[in-house]
Amino acid sequence: MIIRPALLLLVLTAQILAQEPVVTPDMSVDTASLHRWLHSGDPRLIAWAADFARRRHDGKILTEIPVLLEHWSMPPVAGGYEEQAAQRRAILALLDCLIQENVQVPLPVIEATGDEFPAQALLLIQRIPLKSSQSTLMNWVLQRDAPIISTRSRAAAMILAKNPDPEFVYRVLGALVQHVTVRIIPRGTGFGFGSGSTSCGDSFGLPPTPGWPVVYAYYLVQRGGSEKEESSDAIPIVQIGTHRMEASRYEENRGWGECTTPQSDADFRQELVAYWLGIEPNKMPWQSEQTFDVVWTTRPAYERDLGAYIEDDRIKMSQTLHKLLDRQLIDEKMIDGSFPQISIKIECDVTPCPLPGIVGTQR
Repeated sequence: MIIRPALLLLVLTAQILAQEPVVTPDMSVDTASLHRWLHSGDPRLIAWAADFARRRHDGKILTEIPVLLEHWSMPPVAGGYEEQAAQRRAILALLDCLIQENVQVPLPVIEATGDEFPAQALLLIQRIPLKSSQSTLMNWVLQRDAPIISTRSRAAAMILAKNPDPEFVYRVLGALVQHVTVRIIPRGTGFGFGSGSTSCGDSFGLPPTPGWPVVYAYYLVQRGGSEKEESSDAIPIVQIGTHRMEASRYEENRGWGECTTPQSDADFRQELVAYWLGIEPNKMPWQSEQTFDVVWTTRPAYERDLGAYIEDDRIKMSQTLHKLLDRQLIDEKMIDGSFPQISIKIECDVTPCPLPGIVGTQR
C-alpha cells in the first residue's frame, strides 16, 4: 500500500488532535479530569487545569498546585523557545490561580519561583507570618550586599521596614553612602543644576495563544511623591510614607508599559531611615546627595570651608544614628563606624583649576 504525502499529513494531524483534546472555557470537566490534566506534563493542559480550578474554586486541585510548583523543572534553553514559553505560560496560570484563590503557599514554593516571578512571589509571601518569611525577605533585599535597586528588593525592604529588626536597620545603614559634590566656583557666580531621567518598560501585545486559556501575568509598580495614578487592577503590596508598591495583573499576551523615575540606592536607604524617625525624606537634616559650592579665594579658605561643611554634615548624620539608638531600632554594639560614610566628588569651575589633579568641568 502506497501512502501519498497529503494522506500521511492528514493521518499525522489526526493523531496529534487525538492526543491533544480541544478544550473550551465552558465545557463540562470534573475534578478527576482536572487532576489528570494537572499531572499530564502537558503545559497547555496544566494551564487549563489551573484556569478551571480558579473559576470553579476547586479545593482539591488548589491543594495539589503548590506541590507541583515546588518540584517544577524548567527545560533547558536548548530545548527551544516554544517549549520554554509554554512552560512559563503554565507556571503563570498556576501562580495566578493561587493568588486569585487566596491560597497560603509554603515558603519553599515561593522561594523556588521568586527569581523568575517576583511580583507573584511578593503577593504570596505576604500571606505568611513575618516571623517565618523574614529570612527570605532579607535575602531578597541584601542578596550579596548588592544595591537595593530592583522592585522586588525594594518591596521586600519596605515590608521589613514596617517591623524593623536591629540587624536589618544595621545592614541598611552600613551601605548607606552620602554623595557630596563640592563645586569650586569663581567669585560672583553660582550654579543651579538639576537632572532627572525616566525609564520606561514596554512589552508589545501578541495574539492569544491558540488552544490555551487566558493566562494572566503580574508586574511590580512603585509610585511615590506626587504620583497619584492608580489603575483599577492595582493590588497594594506595601507603603512607606508616600512610597508605595503595587502589583498589576494583566493578560499575558496584551503587553504592558510602565514609566518610572529611577531612585538611587542611597535615596531609598535614606527614605527608610526617615520613615523610622517619622520624618519626611526631604525634611531630613541631611540628604543622600548634596551639593556644596565653594567660592575660590585661597587654598586655606577652601580647605577651611570644605572641612567645616563636611564636619557639620557628619555631625547631623551621627545625630541620626543616635536617634535610631534611642528608639532601640539599632543595638549599641552595632555602632562600628560603618555609618556615616561620605563620598566626596570635586568639580572645578575655575579656569585654570587652582587644585592640582582636578580637571575643570565643562558647562
